[in-house]
Amino acid sequence: MFNTLDNASINIRFNHNGSALSERQFVNDINQVLAKIPQSPTKASAVLFKSSSYDFAVNLFALAHKGWTIILPPNGQSETLNALLEQTPYYLGDSDLVEHATTPFENIGNLTTTPNYTPFNKIAWPSEGNLVFYTSGSSGQAKPIFKSWRVLNKEIKTLNSTFALKRNPVFIASVSHQHIYGLLFRVLWPLSNNHIIDTDLLNYPEHIATKLKTNTQAVFISSPAQLKRLHQDNVLIEEKSHLQWVFSSGGPLQNEDAVTLNKQLNKPITQVFGSTETGGIAYRQVVSLENVSHWQPFLGITLHSTSEQRLVLNSPLVEQANYLLDDRGTLFQNGQFELLGRFDRIIKLEEKRLSLDELELHLCKSEWVQEAKVITLNGKRLVLGAVIVLTHKGRTYLNANGKLATNTLLKTHTLNRFEGICTPKKWRFLNQLPYNTQAKINLKVLESLFVKVD
Repeated sequence: MFNTLDNASINIRFNHNGSALSERQFVNDINQVLAKIPQSPTKASAVLFKSSSYDFAVNLFALAHKGWTIILPPNGQSETLNALLEQTPYYLGDSDLVEHATTPFENIGNLTTTPNYTPFNKIAWPSEGNLVFYTSGSSGQAKPIFKSWRVLNKEIKTLNSTFALKRNPVFIASVSHQHIYGLLFRVLWPLSNNHIIDTDLLNYPEHIATKLKTNTQAVFISSPAQLKRLHQDNVLIEEKSHLQWVFSSGGPLQNEDAVTLNKQLNKPITQVFGSTETGGIAYRQVVSLENVSHWQPFLGITLHSTSEQRLVLNSPLVEQANYLLDDRGTLFQNGQFELLGRFDRIIKLEEKRLSLDELELHLCKSEWVQEAKVITLNGKRLVLGAVIVLTHKGRTYLNANGKLATNTLLKTHTLNRFEGICTPKKWRFLNQLPYNTQAKINLKVLESLFVKVD
């Protein structure tokens, strides 16, 4: 069930609650959990949710050693956990999160030690079994995505061969390990290479700056939403020499933000394109608006496109050949590509074909708009609603002239490029767009803004 990754010395260290934990401590803690996992005649499953990355890793490896299927909730909300606990009576996680569980469950962490348990001395690497992620993108009912350890290990090897890490860096992060990006980049990749993992979840730029003061070689795992907030008041500039890599995934990072951060930190942002279903597909570093870098597929990945420019994927991480992506793109002879927006965001308004991504991009080209999200609103007829984050100039105009005048201003800008039927009919203005725990736009929150009639 277990093997060792090529060239992977499992001599693991964590920075956890101010202490450096060795492989021996990690193995001892895994053994304590293993001793409590019930014996099962068949491969069972358990829901795993731990807010601490160290505790998460301990429990993850214990369950994997037993061959259990590991169900990873996207968040620790009671409704989310209750829904998943209907699938299995076993739970390994933070006790306070399930105090009011509506379904019977066994918290493995509270069970007594199993008799006749034989501990092991050295951690090895999982090679069999499955993990189950739950993702719904920006909205909708969460759906299970099964990932085998075999596929995850392939992806780790791809990261090793693509990104050269130097001088035993410390991995710091502002993304959750409960999602595939955080699990791979924040936990499994550094573990497989004997790099140090700092277990704190860094929600604020000041916390990141503090970590950089004490870690002279850091790999920062982040998201577009967090990086956008960072560059607006970048407190990392004084410690920028301590950053070895900065990774971003989970959604698109605007080119302007990537270029600004590169200038501020003297370090390009490495963007990774992919999904829970497909794993990593490609990467790029944008350092210039005049010559924007194209996406470079990871080794072994090829793409082609349909007549509608919908991308088709062939990847060693996906069993299905010619896997249709929900993304449109332009392919180049060298294998690289440019993304043109989501295929599933192309709609028809009175027989007019419209890309919502293209409309949002046009809105952001105005001097008044910093960010834009356009959604469809169903009623007697289909109309568009636009949620706008204004620039400083746009906010000044709104305060001086009111919402109606601002709506008119943005409609006029839209009509420079699109027909009237494609112009948003309802407008909302926010200080920032709402993101969910996966750093994706929360569509339900956007829809709730339009419940009231204008």
